[in-house]
Amino acid sequence: MSMSITDKLIEIAQAEWQRWGYSTKGLAGGGSKIAGIESKLPYVAYVNDYWRAVNQPTWNGNTPQPWSAAFISFCFKQAGAGAHFPYNQGHAGYCSAFIRKPNAYPGLSLVDPISAAPSVGDLVLAARSGGECVKPPSNYADALAKLQDGGWFCSHVDIVVAVRDRQIDVIGGNVANSVTMSTLAAQQDGTLSDPRFSWLGVIRNTIVR
Repeated sequence: MSMSITDKLIEIAQAEWQRWGYSTKGLAGGGSKIAGIESKLPYVAYVNDYWRAVNQPTWNGNTPQPWSAAFISFCFKQAGAGAHFPYNQGHAGYCSAFIRKPNAYPGLSLVDPISAAPSVGDLVLAARSGGECVKPPSNYADALAKLQDGGWFCSHVDIVVAVRDRQIDVIGGNVANSVTMSTLAAQQDGTLSDPRFSWLGVIRNTIVR
């Protein structure tokens, strides 16, 4: 009998969060408590574990490339997603893959965050800016169009690990240079409303194995 990988994915994400010392970022204005840092031992090598999941065995916590997508890829690989997840060094890379090849990755889809409330095991996609970044899409429709064309932009993705009334807990890599659980604000209907981020989509995860 096939089973959802959701439970295993959450287990892996939480184990990594524990391995980094339970770094947290609260709701807007609520402060942060960051434990392990990417440039310090032993965390430098933990980042190397993530890079190995996307075929970059020489990169680690002291190399300059952002590693949040490598973390997501590592978690899916450890959870047993196998060929059902398009492992990639960038969030736009794996999102573009499952959007352009839905028959190859039927367990993944990008939906509008305005109307779709994230569930445990889903992922949330936000725009990211920075010195090396092109101007990111401003909304779901723009992001979907760019990804359908195979376009790249800076972004960040976290794994949803808990949903409560008006709050969503997510775990992601390279958040404050750590693996961090962040608490996001949500509307009464469960849709994302946290003002710190420009939300581009909810990645529905229904992968089974």
